[in-house]
Amino acid sequence: MLTLRRWTIYITINVMLGVGVMSGASAGDPFALTVVPVGPDNPRNSEAAIVPLKSGELLLGWTEFYAGDAEDHGPARISGLLSTDGGRTWGQKYTLVENDGGMNVMEVNFLRLKNTDIALFYCQKNTESTDCRVMMRTSADEGQTFGAAKQLSPADKYTGLTNGRSIRLRTGRILLEAWEAGDSYCYISDDDGESWRESQRVQPSAGKSYEPACVELKNGDVLMLLRTGLGGQYKSISKDGGESWSEPVATPLVGTAAPVSISRVPTSGDLLAIWNRNPGSGNRNPLVAGISKDEGETWTHVRAVEDAADDAWAYPAVTWIGTDAFLTYFNYKGGLSLQLKILPESWFYKT
Repeated sequence: MLTLRRWTIYITINVMLGVGVMSGASAGDPFALTVVPVGPDNPRNSEAAIVPLKSGELLLGWTEFYAGDAEDHGPARISGLLSTDGGRTWGQKYTLVENDGGMNVMEVNFLRLKNTDIALFYCQKNTESTDCRVMMRTSADEGQTFGAAKQLSPADKYTGLTNGRSIRLRTGRILLEAWEAGDSYCYISDDDGESWRESQRVQPSAGKSYEPACVELKNGDVLMLLRTGLGGQYKSISKDGGESWSEPVATPLVGTAAPVSISRVPTSGDLLAIWNRNPGSGNRNPLVAGISKDEGETWTHVRAVEDAADDAWAYPAVTWIGTDAFLTYFNYKGGLSLQLKILPESWFYKT
């Protein structure tokens, strides 16, 4: 078992790690923070997710690379931070999952189970390109410790996840988005994570797909967005709770080959997408937000989350807490550092 030391004094992250709060001094205002900057022995902090705790605290998990040159297959563990003040400051880091892989563990996904335990899904990467396994651990003590790992994918394949995924449908079914060999699909559980099976796999006829993201639509269908190298995000629809999927087709979410975040805005019920909207470019710049009022058919209110000409951003994940979107991603300039933006619903509707 991995243990958390509870700290009675929380040190603000800008003092502890030398980073600065850029905006958002009062509730309801946009707020931005470099949560975990890189350092001499920490070349990359990336692929994060957030889960609210029963206490009102927030638990943030991310991939902490502690050696190497920030390669995807470099040494990394999954680390965590706690916030007691709604994400404005964060306490001392601790280990959620130690590196028990041949290369690393990465790609954090949280989900609250029916018994109130927290499920943590992640990848155990054992080789650079031939063995990557989807794993699951659970915590019965609000993220203080996580139990033994359960392997969901075969040992002889390179199966990937992406951070900030996993959804529960209105039926209670859990879908965990995955990809392997250019196919996008889901792991399905109808018994709250005790057992899992694969859905149908899909990929566009013109090329491969990776790092899918799902959201349940108002009519009960499931929309899956797929990262491609075909000019943007493709989509596939399931009418049977993720068991089978339609032929993927292109969407208006054009851009480079990078993952998208998809979620539902709490008050309006509209869909929110965060992606790299840069057709024809290999650079992950800008990072933009868009709203769909028609369940993903069209997208409006597109505006930049980040667009500095000399930087790039990737792997967005959104957790809605009340009417605020807690958005994590990492930037490239000066090393791969983990960023947090807290944006009120109203921000996404401004032009």
